[in-house]
Order: sequence, then structure tokens, then C-alpha cells
Amino acid sequence: MATLDVLTLDEGKQALNATRTTASDLELAAWITAVSQRLDELVGPVVARPVVGEAHDGGRHVVLLTHYPVRSITSVAEYVNGTEVPLAAETHNSTPAASYLLDQYEPDRSLWSNWLRRRRNGTDALFVPGRSAVVVSYEAGRFDNTAGVDSRFKIAAMLMLKNLWRSQEDSVATIGEFDVPASSFPTFAVPRAVREMFPREIQEPRMGIA
Repeated sequence: MATLDVLTLDEGKQALNATRTTASDLELAAWITAVSQRLDELVGPVVARPVVGEAHDGGRHVVLLTHYPVRSITSVAEYVNGTEVPLAAETHNSTPAASYLLDQYEPDRSLWSNWLRRRRNGTDALFVPGRSAVVVSYEAGRFDNTAGVDSRFKIAAMLMLKNLWRSQEDSVATIGEFDVPASSFPTFAVPRAVREMFPREIQEPRMGIA
């Protein structure tokens, strides 16, 4: 099992009504990882993970971090003629000249969105211009580990797993008077029910800024 999986192996078995140890455990673990990665793509990181040294072009008021929601910022720096210039976090009580500010993540205001703003003395400013001139390290995701994932996300992953696992199940179709082996191949990875569970958190398609 992978560190960023939304489900444990036992939870995956529970979703498939296969609670005993089976020869397909390794395969099921791989499917759980694939489902977890697809859910991350749909709604953003579920289990927390570090993002180190993510580079963005400068010359604008805002850079959009790749992975969100964001739990915390480790560092933000601009590079001016090859020299690193660290930026400090702006707060209600502190408005440094070289600072940054994150917008809150509206679906859960204990987290942060991917909008990272350049600030100077309490007002918007421009990041230093240049390719990859802004470098950010941060922690993205919602929950500390697989065990701490909220039931809404686990249920969504279970629904996705059940949908995709149908291709691995033996089934029978009737042709005339005969029963013949048949397989069911899902045509989509994310059931509509899963999308309905996250009305404000779907990140597809991702939108950029001008």
C-alpha cells in the first residue's frame, strides 16, 4: 500500500465484500493506489504530502500553486540575479515589505487555496519578473494519513473502486439457451455520484490566470 492511499487494504476489501485474504491482495492494493491518485486529481490532495521547490514564473501579482488545498507554507523565495530573497508571511499584525499572502480555501477555511499573492507593506505587489523566479515549498492535502481521512473521501474512493473492479470480476451472460463467460469493463473512472459528493471541490478543468 502507498503512503498517500485514501483507503487501507481492509477498507478496499470491505467495499468489494471480500473480507478474507485473497491471492489478489497485491492487485487490489495497486487498484486502491490508482483510485486514490485519480481522486487526488479530481479534488486535490487528500492525504498530506510535502511539495519542495515548486518554481513559478514571476512578473505578476499572483502565482497558482500546483497542488491544493494547502495546509502550510514552508518557504517562499524570489530569485533576483541568482540571489535568493526570502519572503515572509503577511499576517493581521505584520505587513512586511517583502511578503506573501495565501487566500483561504472556501470549502474548508481551515485550509488555504492555491492563490499565492505577492504583498508589500499591506498592499498587492508584483513578484520579481523572470522564468522560474518564484520558488515555493509547502505542504498540500487535507488529512495527516490514511487512517485520518474523512469518511466522505473514503466513501468516494470505495465507489470508484467498486466501479473499476467490475472488470476483474467473473460474470455470466446468457446467449440463447447457453450461459457463457462475460466481462464488464467500466467506461469511466469517476461515477457521477462521486462528483455529486464534492460540489465545491472539483478541480477539473483547472483554470489558469492571464
